[in-house]
Amino acid sequence: MTKRIGIDIGGTSIKAALIGDGGIIKFREKKTPESGDQALEVIGSLTEGWLEKSTGSVGIAAPGPLDTSEGIFLDPPNLPGWHGFPLKEKMEGRLGRECLVENDANAAAVGEFTAGAGKSCQSLVYITISTGVGGGIIAGGRLLSGAYYNAGEIGNMIIADEGPYQAGMNRGSWESLASGTALGKAAELELGLTGGAEEFFNLVKKEDKTAEQVYRRWLDYTARGTANIIHTLNPEAIVFGGGVMKAADVFFEDLHREVKGKVYESLREKVDIRRGELGAMAGAAGAAALETMGRI
Repeated sequence: MTKRIGIDIGGTSIKAALIGDGGIIKFREKKTPESGDQALEVIGSLTEGWLEKSTGSVGIAAPGPLDTSEGIFLDPPNLPGWHGFPLKEKMEGRLGRECLVENDANAAAVGEFTAGAGKSCQSLVYITISTGVGGGIIAGGRLLSGAYYNAGEIGNMIIADEGPYQAGMNRGSWESLASGTALGKAAELELGLTGGAEEFFNLVKKEDKTAEQVYRRWLDYTARGTANIIHTLNPEAIVFGGGVMKAADVFFEDLHREVKGKVYESLREKVDIRRGELGAMAGAAGAAALETMGRI
């Protein structure tokens, strides 16, 4: 059985997985350190004993912006101590194995495509809604990287004429209006809630009328972005992941209905919106499969 290593670097934790043909064999997780140099030791300990059991390159999923060809962090907002860190070069020196570095949302798209909700597809768009909004695109069985490795940066898509200011983003962007963070802020400002998106959806579940307006606005924004993707890329499926999916039982049917109402009538019965199957492991699973993925 072929075994590969996948690593997912997040703002809170670093996840490592040993992946086999049948899925995840072993999984480890540690807190993300403040600097890239400190992470070398963390990743080394997470993968201890795995290198001799695995083959091929080590895949690493990481938050952007990234120079994925060189494997260098640029200026990820959630990892300020990592700016400019040459991850690929340093990790190859530490592990003695080729390392492939990819944007975390792209890696999660690969994970769901190869081992999750998109296994039956040749094209899909993965949308993650959590702290921010991100995306990954699979077209014709290959990962769409784009000319400058920035395909799938859907969080900066403008979906409204105006909105709150967010550093580095367009005003009216999907991320600034409908990420989990944005939803939590709206719930605090308009409803006085302080428990973020999780508390908000609990209130929606109880059919609280005071939360209905905020909920319907969030649904509308999310459906706008999703419909834009459907009209632009026409994928077989849209796969949703990220922290907001913990509340999928509350909103998923409504979201499906909202999206269908915003696409061409001829496309409505072809709208295929799915819940991701790999959860928090999508990035690590996809990172492990990067070597096997073609790119465009």
